[in-house]
Amino acid sequence: MNSPSSRSFLRQLDLGTLDLFLLIIETGSIARAAESGQLVASAVSKRIAELEHLVGLPLFERHARGVHPTAAGERLARHARTLLNDADRLRQDIASFSGGIHGNVRVCASASAVEQFLPADLAIFANSNPDIRIELRQGSSRVVANAVLNRKAELGICGHCEDVAPLQSRPYRMERLVLVMPHGHALADRDTLDFAEALDYEQVGLRGSSTVQATLNQVARSANRVLRQRLEVDSLSAMCRMIECGIGIGVMPLGAFQAMGEQRLHAASLTDPWAVRELNLHAIDFDELSAAATCFVECLAADVV
Repeated sequence: MNSPSSRSFLRQLDLGTLDLFLLIIETGSIARAAESGQLVASAVSKRIAELEHLVGLPLFERHARGVHPTAAGERLARHARTLLNDADRLRQDIASFSGGIHGNVRVCASASAVEQFLPADLAIFANSNPDIRIELRQGSSRVVANAVLNRKAELGICGHCEDVAPLQSRPYRMERLVLVMPHGHALADRDTLDFAEALDYEQVGLRGSSTVQATLNQVARSANRVLRQRLEVDSLSAMCRMIECGIGIGVMPLGAFQAMGEQRLHAASLTDPWAVRELNLHAIDFDELSAAATCFVECLAADVV
């Protein structure tokens, strides 16, 4: 089959079909994608068959449990996300001329940002921009970076890690890490300490916190010790509950600890240089963000402390 010219190809390309194509990849099944999109499965199959005919290549490998994209399908998915993001950006930019900015902003942020600073910032932004909807996901710094790089999020908010190196960055907030423990703990009479002093005690860690976890492991290795991490949890509030019950002690941001209003736990400031960290805003290109996302960045940047 001869490939269509660029202009002919674009005329035949349907953004709605591309959206369905990505939905199939996300759900792993034409039937589940049809259900999610409130369509008949046969209609979805027909549109995918037309898309495969247009590109001249199979886009999915069929198997008993569903479908998986071929190499060509994965390549098309990357371009499809870019096209759909650009189309949404175009819609939002045009809408901004008709009285106010509308649209969605997809944000992926670390637990540090979500449990310390974002709630208040989102409230301020929502009150000032009632026609802009925020879609917020939480993940480790690595998850945040990958979400932005793969265009599953327009903006990322997290601390520094190797994965964010390809992205543009702007400062957001500074955070201080503290060691949290019950009031009756052997270190509870200390207001400051080095993390190395905590290596004698059982620890509670935050699952997926790759940057902090790597740092704590490095401190232990430098001291020829092993980090005695008994348990990992999914949130900082769960970490506090486990510490309160005596399962171990743990490192968390001071702002998150204070926001939870903990009275039954003690937080000692860590004197290690890595315990003061910068949280940044990340994007592939800040100049190419939608009007809604640009407005969101400007709101957060105005409150940098």
